Amino acid sequence: MRKKLLSLTLFSITLSLHAQIKLSNGAEISLLGDFKTLSEIRQGYKNILPETAKPTFVISQRSRLILDYKSKAFDLRFSAQDTRAWGETYAVNSVKPLLLYEAWVKYHINPEFGLTIGRQSIEYSDNRIFSTSNWGMQGAAHDALILGYRHNQTKIDYGLAQSNNSAAILEATPYVLKNYKSMSWLWVSKKFSPKLELNFLNVLAGYQKLGTLTTYGLNTVGVKSLFNTSGILFDGSAYFQFGKNGLGNDHQAHLYTANLKYVYQFFSVGTGYDHYSGKKYSETSSMDKYFITVVESIAHGFLGFMDLATGTQFQKQYGISDLNFHVKYGKNTSLAAYFHALAFAEQPAENKSRQIGKEFDFLLSHKFNKSLSLDIGYSFLLTNEDYKDSVLGSSINELFPQWAYVLLTFKPNLLQ
Repeated sequence: MRKKLLSLTLFSITLSLHAQIKLSNGAEISLLGDFKTLSEIRQGYKNILPETAKPTFVISQRSRLILDYKSKAFDLRFSAQDTRAWGETYAVNSVKPLLLYEAWVKYHINPEFGLTIGRQSIEYSDNRIFSTSNWGMQGAAHDALILGYRHNQTKIDYGLAQSNNSAAILEATPYVLKNYKSMSWLWVSKKFSPKLELNFLNVLAGYQKLGTLTTYGLNTVGVKSLFNTSGILFDGSAYFQFGKNGLGNDHQAHLYTANLKYVYQFFSVGTGYDHYSGKKYSETSSMDKYFITVVESIAHGFLGFMDLATGTQFQKQYGISDLNFHVKYGKNTSLAAYFHALAFAEQPAENKSRQIGKEFDFLLSHKFNKSLSLDIGYSFLLTNEDYKDSVLGSSINELFPQWAYVLLTFKPNLLQ
C-alpha cells in the first residue's frame, strides 16, 4: 500500500497554462491548456468487491486545449480534448481520436441579453441537475441554444436542446443514445442581498422509448435557497419530477437537501442531509419513483467520495439518503474530514436493513502559491451486512472497501 501511495504522488499531475492577447479593437484572445491526470488505488470504489479480488492502480488523463475570444459584439470558445487511461492505446499507431468538448458562440444582443449557440458545458445552482461533471475526465457538455439575461443581481437563462443520431438522416429514426431526445429549461437566480439568494429551475426533458419514435416528457421543477449571516451558512433545495420516463412508465420523484455550516476564520464545521426518492420493494405500482438527473453520476462528492451510492441510485429504484458531517481546518494547508451515513430511502427487501454503510473521507490540501496546489484523498467504507449480502451473497466475504488518490494542480498565468 505504501509503495502504491508513493506512485500516486509521482504520477498525479494537473497542469494548466494561460496566455492572453489583447487586440487593438479591445477584444481578447486566450489560449488555455488543461492537462489533468488522476491516479487512484481502487479497492471498492463504486462497487464493493469479494475478498478474492485484487485492488487496482489506475491512471487516467485528460488533455484539453481551449481557445477563447471575447469582444463587445460576441464571444466564442473552441475546446478540444483527449481522454484516456494510460496504456489504453498502443505506443505507436494510436487511433484514439481528438474530440470536441465545447464549440459555441455567444452574441451580445445588448448589455443585458446574450444568445449562446453550440456545444457548451452548463451548470446551475448546486449542480444537482445540470453539472459540468468535472470530476470525470470526459466532462459533460450539451448541444444547445441559451438566451441569457444578466442585470444587477438577477440572472435568467432559457435553453433549448435537440438530439439526433446523425446529420445524414432523411426521415425520422429512433434515437439510440442514452440521452434526452429534446430538452427545454428555465433558470432564474436572484441575489436579494449579500445574505440571501434564491434560485428556480424548471426542466422539461423528452426521452424516447427505445426502438420507437415515441417521446415522453419528464418535468423537473425545483428551488434552491442560500442564506448566510455571522459565519452561519444555510442552503437548501427541493426538486420534484412528474411525467413519463423513457420506458413509458408514469414517473413521480423528488430530491431534497439541507446543509448548515459554521465558519470561523480558517475553521469550518457542518452537517447536511440529502434524500433521493425511491420505491419500496413491496410496492406493486408501475409508477417509477427514482430521481433522474440530466447527466447521470454527477453526484460525486454529494453522496460520498467513493461513488458507491451514486451507482446504486441509478441501478436500483430504492432511492438514497445521506446524513453527513464534515469538519475542515486551515487556509494554505487544510485538512478536511467527511462522514456519510448512506442508506436506501426505502426498504430494499423484507426484513432487511435500509443501511448501506458508513463512509469516511479525508482530504489533505496544500497551496504552495496561487498557482500550485496538492490534494491527497483517502476514503473507506464500513459496509452494512445486509447490503453486503445483497451485492456479494451471504457466503462471500468482502474485500475491505477503500480508495486513495493524489492530485497536483499547477495553474500559472504566463503573462504575469
